[in-house]
Amino acid sequence: MLHGLARLLPTIESAGLDEAAVYERRTLYDRPRAPVPAGGLLRCPVCGRSASRFLPFGLGGRRNAQCPDCGSLERHRFLWLYLRERTDFFRRRLTVLHTAPEPCLEAPFRAQHGRGYVTLDRFNPHADVQADLTDLPFPDAAFDMVVSSHVLEHVPDDRAALREIARVLKPSGRAVLMFPFDPRRPTAEDAAMDTPAKRMAAYGHPYHYRIYGSDTPARLAACGLSAAVVATRDLLSGHRRRRHRVNTNHLFLARRTAAGGAP
Repeated sequence: MLHGLARLLPTIESAGLDEAAVYERRTLYDRPRAPVPAGGLLRCPVCGRSASRFLPFGLGGRRNAQCPDCGSLERHRFLWLYLRERTDFFRRRLTVLHTAPEPCLEAPFRAQHGRGYVTLDRFNPHADVQADLTDLPFPDAAFDMVVSSHVLEHVPDDRAALREIARVLKPSGRAVLMFPFDPRRPTAEDAAMDTPAKRMAAYGHPYHYRIYGSDTPARLAACGLSAAVVATRDLLSGHRRRRHRVNTNHLFLARRTAAGGAP
């Protein structure tokens, strides 16, 4: 999760900067601190902070998006609630691979799982391992869980990344995957969107290569992962979505198929 990317958009688009040129800027990983609004009806489930309002975030400046204390966004709060209420993630120690770790989640995840928790990122200097998701430096069946939120849409060859996720999962393991997803239409993906400016126009972000769609379960299955999609409405009532500021979102709970670890 980068901060200040919106300010760089004109330069990114005009100069055609690639992802490495931008994501290797260490200052983008430092969240600017902001005054915390007085306590109110909104509550962040990640850090427990109550506030009268949350902060804007994103390239479009979404209102009430970011917790002013821990920095969580809507998708992080949904993921947190799902892991807490629908999995054993917070009830026992697991081996966990967390890709592109979000600071608001990394500290509590590491406290829960200790040495079994590993973070990975191509560019983030704070990650435990700096590597490409399409070529993971881990043995087969190494992890009980892989957590990957809003990473796969940044990977040109996401099928290679999905095969690697399947490979490093234990036979009983699970992957929780999140990415831009529109269930009303097939995946939007076009190799002709080959510049940051074109991808910004097509997908709303200079470094996104697709918006996943209704064919996503088949895409995962072809890479050795069977998956069920969970929507925010499946987990949270309208009252809880409003209180925790969770927008319409989805996650995929994926398991390795019998052939998922095969070469």
